Amino acid sequence: MGSVVAGGGGLALEGLSATVARSAAPNCFTVRTWQTDEGLPQNQVLAITQTRDGYLWVGTRQGLARFDGVRFVLVEDSNAPEISRRSINALCATHDGSLWIACAGGSVYRARQGGFEHFTEAKGLPGGEPRCLLESRDGTIWVGSDAGLGRFRDGRFEVYTERAGLADNSVRGLCEDKEGVLRVATRSGLSTLQPNGKFSTRSIGAGSRANSLKAVCVDASGTIWVASNEGATRFMEPGCKLYSSEEGLPDRLVTSLLSDRVGRVWVGTFSGLACIENGSVTCRPLNEAGFGDLVHAVYEDVEGTIWVGARDGLYRLRPARFSNYTTQEGLRSDNAMSICEDREGGLCVATWGGGLNVLKNGLNTVYGTTNGLTHDSVLALCEAADGALWVGMDFNGGLNRLVQGTNTIERPVGLIDAPVRVIHEDRTGAMWIGTRSGLNHVRGGAWATYTRTNGLAGDNVTVIKEDRKGTIWIGTDGGVSRWTGSGFTNLTTREGLSNNNVNALYEDDDGVLWIGTRGGGLNRFKDRRVTAYRKAQGLFTDDIFEILEDEFGHFWISSGGGIFRVARAALADLDAGRAKTLECTVYGKADGLATVQCNGVAKPAGWRARDGRLWFPTIRGVVAVDPRSPSNDLPPPVVIEEVLGDKRRLAGAGLIPGSGGAGGAGYVALKPGRGELEIRYTSLSLAAPERNRFKYRLEGADPDWVDAGVRRAAFYSNLRPGNYIFQVLASNNDGVWNHTGAMLRITVHPHFWQAWWFELTIPAALLLGLAVWIQVRVTRLRELERLRVRIAADLHDDVGARLTKVAMLTESVDRTTGKEDRNKANIRNIASTTREVIQSMDEIVWTINPKNDTLENLANYLFQYAQEYFLNTEVRCRMELPSEFPNHVLSTEQRHNLFMAVKEALNNVLKHAKATETRLELAAPAGELRIVISDNGRGIANEAGADGEGLENMRKRLEQIGGTLQVRSRWGIGTEIELRVPLR
Repeated sequence: MGSVVAGGGGLALEGLSATVARSAAPNCFTVRTWQTDEGLPQNQVLAITQTRDGYLWVGTRQGLARFDGVRFVLVEDSNAPEISRRSINALCATHDGSLWIACAGGSVYRARQGGFEHFTEAKGLPGGEPRCLLESRDGTIWVGSDAGLGRFRDGRFEVYTERAGLADNSVRGLCEDKEGVLRVATRSGLSTLQPNGKFSTRSIGAGSRANSLKAVCVDASGTIWVASNEGATRFMEPGCKLYSSEEGLPDRLVTSLLSDRVGRVWVGTFSGLACIENGSVTCRPLNEAGFGDLVHAVYEDVEGTIWVGARDGLYRLRPARFSNYTTQEGLRSDNAMSICEDREGGLCVATWGGGLNVLKNGLNTVYGTTNGLTHDSVLALCEAADGALWVGMDFNGGLNRLVQGTNTIERPVGLIDAPVRVIHEDRTGAMWIGTRSGLNHVRGGAWATYTRTNGLAGDNVTVIKEDRKGTIWIGTDGGVSRWTGSGFTNLTTREGLSNNNVNALYEDDDGVLWIGTRGGGLNRFKDRRVTAYRKAQGLFTDDIFEILEDEFGHFWISSGGGIFRVARAALADLDAGRAKTLECTVYGKADGLATVQCNGVAKPAGWRARDGRLWFPTIRGVVAVDPRSPSNDLPPPVVIEEVLGDKRRLAGAGLIPGSGGAGGAGYVALKPGRGELEIRYTSLSLAAPERNRFKYRLEGADPDWVDAGVRRAAFYSNLRPGNYIFQVLASNNDGVWNHTGAMLRITVHPHFWQAWWFELTIPAALLLGLAVWIQVRVTRLRELERLRVRIAADLHDDVGARLTKVAMLTESVDRTTGKEDRNKANIRNIASTTREVIQSMDEIVWTINPKNDTLENLANYLFQYAQEYFLNTEVRCRMELPSEFPNHVLSTEQRHNLFMAVKEALNNVLKHAKATETRLELAAPAGELRIVISDNGRGIANEAGADGEGLENMRKRLEQIGGTLQVRSRWGIGTEIELRVPLR
């Protein structure tokens, strides 16, 4: 062993506060852009608003579009020729569900369920170009234009100009403060509407560029902000504060302002977007190339999402759920392998290629080959009871131990020469070291090695967990091993584990062990029983790297495809049958992750810090999430947008606001046709619409709810005539469901042949056809019976007589032929064969004769045959027959197969059993025929020989008529063969 003092390596870690574990990443946002290639009418977005039904409306230089977060629906000549391809200067959504649209050229439109209403100067609108729109809290609509300010109330306009005290007739911005006072931004200062109907004006440097205003807003504290060509000015008593490019704005030419619900003021400029919070200016990049182009509009929707209209498209800004710490923030390498928090609040990050990084007090102290580590590829971390940090290395780097900056390189003789993937110090002070080639156990300087050869479930040790009782659990590539103190008991697929490749172990507050596998999903081990949860049941993935739990009862699970969250309560609901599938919230790049590829090769592959935040290593640094950060708890509006029947449009929500409100019930009728129905629906949660989920049900067709996932259409075919109710529900990106949803009533009209009066004729026609068929069938059966009687008589009277004559003549010739005649043997053979043919023909005649179809006739024939068969033999044949038989008719096939099976059994007794006595019993208990052939012969030693072939033939015959064969035999004592046939 040796030791070195870890020298420099301290790097300033920008963005980290005094204690890393409690620091917050820079307040970052994820950005998504839409342009014309995704349906936007034109890239230059001038105005944005959201109507009461939840749709976002986007006005551009060349038209207006409605947006549900996934699809743009353009306002075109076919649906709204009044404003098709017009340049949209401003938009305003009002409380009554209407949409006000200010168009270039001096026109304003109000769109509502009744259609479009057009306002011009002739109807009282101020002249010039309309620039801005506002609805005040009393429902008044204000229109600012180049020629004054218009107030629309009680169905008519009233115009205010400089004569009423307005600072300038060129109105560029409007807002209403917390007291309901109207503020008007003009080209010559800020005007305020006084209770007497007159305006007072506040000048910001008369004649200066700062006095030519572009926009006005009121922040959460009630403070007024104005935008000008000199920057953004905040009015403060007794003076004001100007924010310009010197204070950090991208440009001094400010075009738009927005105060959001959390108190930030968003500033749109000619060169991009900025945010002012607590007096500090932060530029907000809109794309990787820079901060974006000219910003025209900034808008906040009902979910708190920020939308930006710029010269190069529509932008959506969402607060990032995850914070990233990468090489840009000071890590030596992005490929983070494991992570833990030390007792002093420092964050220890093991990287592959960048050594060990300790983030603390705003600095990153790096330990690598330059200051004492065996090499720079670090895998596992573990803080010891004495505060030292154990560091497991890749390849053959062994163990390193850090104590207050002193690095001791551990190279003990007993350590397995393999990458160290997991280290654990148990409550007794013993060390457990898991490697790719086995497990080391160190206690009091004594080293022990365990592999598959001496009881460990697998050689590749991936995770070690000590539960609250002090039991050590080891996850391997061969299952889970539990240390008993002297050996291991293993939990594998034989005991119910879904997969033996175990990556993660976690014990919850109830003492239940949760097992994450590679390829087998999540397993719960409780009361010595394993329950598996897999992708087929709704789990996001079957490959699990690490399991953490927050204070709200949610599991946060890392994987190769991202980080996802599932509630323990959801797992319990699935177990209890209250839910059919699991609901997981999946996080990706839209939530701030630099990559979805987490790392799980080494441990800990996740860490819950003291402040409650959860940390995970990835291939792009480490990420942190605060489970307490606000989630989207607003149930999303649901709209049925369009209904197609037999590929023809039946109905739609309509483009005009209010023509198909969220959750409203509607009705459509499907004309007689193929019964094909397509229902298109959407969810108006715009925060992350690609993660909105749906389920629907068509009452009368679907027995239960259909989980549609993210699909926004339902398809049905061959619907029968009748009345149906379609319901669709949706959840937002955080799994909050709208349980009311939207509903649609549907009637499918029948063809004439599907009408009730027509359907009544079908049973009658069927009954008539059935009667005719029965009559034909009875006639045919009678003909067949007469044919069987005639064939039996012909065979007996004609063929039988002729064969008997042949036999008698042959026997006569035999008697007159001398013994020395060489043909005598052939003559006797002919006579014998003829008698056998006569016997077989008698059996056939008996079989086909319908007079013998009764059970009693079968019994008499079998007994007669047995008596004749054992006549002149040394075997005594005894028979038992019941006094009465049920009056039951047997089919020809039944009689034939039963006779042949009995015949085979009697033949075996005579030829193979070497018996002196045989017994034939026949009984007919309720619903069954039972025939037993027994003997006192030598028994059957093996059915595989000739006897076995005969028995197999008997079984096949019984199976053909639905019966069974049982053989009971004891060597040297005898054999009993039982035939059972159900009597139907």
